[in-house]
Amino acid sequence: MAKVLLNETPFDVDLVAFDKDGTLIDFYHLWGHKAQRCVDALMQQVGGNHELSAQLYKSLGYDTETERAASDGPLATAPITKIKTIASTVLYQHGFSWDDAEKHVRNSFALGMDAIPTADLVRPLGNVAELCRQLIRTNVQVAIVTTDDRAGTEATLSLLGISEHVNAVVCGNDQMLTKPAPDAIWHLSEQLGIEPTRMMVVGDTVADMIMGTCAEVSCRVGVLTGVSDRTTLAAHADIIIDSIEDISVIE
Repeated sequence: MAKVLLNETPFDVDLVAFDKDGTLIDFYHLWGHKAQRCVDALMQQVGGNHELSAQLYKSLGYDTETERAASDGPLATAPITKIKTIASTVLYQHGFSWDDAEKHVRNSFALGMDAIPTADLVRPLGNVAELCRQLIRTNVQVAIVTTDDRAGTEATLSLLGISEHVNAVVCGNDQMLTKPAPDAIWHLSEQLGIEPTRMMVVGDTVADMIMGTCAEVSCRVGVLTGVSDRTTLAAHADIIIDSIEDISVIE
């Protein structure tokens, strides 16, 4: 019987559901760049000043000085559609009509948030492909649960070389509630025929952990490679690891 080994503790599960950004790939290398590209493009488009730029970053939950995102903020946890709504709201509050605000955000975000990630922006946090191969070889299925859109997610999985090693993917623009709601886990259960109690969730945010709690998964694993620190995750995770490099598979 295959087991997933974490910090020398074995867990008997049939599926591991990974978050993507901050768990499998460097969140800041991708989304920090994307956020700055979007805000820069938006400022050029509307002739915005420093005050407007600062308010956009604050509303998105991104600190340009530290280049860090708030662990419970929109950039770290929200689907792109909601991030666009937040940016449009900031413009509206600064005197733009709602239609113009949405148009400007739509145009500027096409260059950043909506853009399919390129290889230079996808930095794996460990040997992602080998871990997925090991899990599949030992009959532990692999799923991805992310708030990113499907087109960008599928492109990222291809760049990581794991498309063929992933059994199911749930994305932020799929027709269901996103994290921390348990709907993604329930969808995986129905699609793959695996009970949530036989699943492990691995992620870098409290939203990942609460999703697992609400779905009653077997194990919630917090990783420290993303937006949350140990103290933040400790209240919600069953176990905390430094990175996915601490995950191994035994038979």
